[in-house]
Amino acid sequence: MINLLHYREYWEGVGRRVNSITEVLPVTIDEQMGKKIQSLPANSVNLFVFPPLAESGAKNVDNFKEVNKCVVFVMAKYDPQRRNSFDVLEQTQPIIDEVKSILLKDQRAGCPVMRVEVDSIDTAPETELYGRFAGWSIAFNVTSY
Repeated sequence: MINLLHYREYWEGVGRRVNSITEVLPVTIDEQMGKKIQSLPANSVNLFVFPPLAESGAKNVDNFKEVNKCVVFVMAKYDPQRRNSFDVLEQTQPIIDEVKSILLKDQRAGCPVMRVEVDSIDTAPETELYGRFAGWSIAFNVTSY
């Protein structure tokens, strides 16, 4: 399993490297988190980081490894009376591409936290997340031993 502290710190570092990101926010699914997300300022671009799910990828006890299923979102809060979700997807697409580029660059550099299985990377448009957010998600697997 990925160490959550290191995982959060990694994504906070990515947020500092991408000028367009307003805030990196570790996210869980609960009422208090929903309230916090709703209070984010309009037009903010946020990197939401969900805790990964770990599944065993081991064939035997001597070679134990886990496959961590990870997902992060680059989301912008918008006013649906002034903009539509497609506009927000257009705005955030270059940002998600930059985040993905950093992820791949760090993988090539041998980042100890992010041992990304490159063939597992999926990028998808997301709309109406938490009501008034739209943007993109990156889902990927990370192997840990």
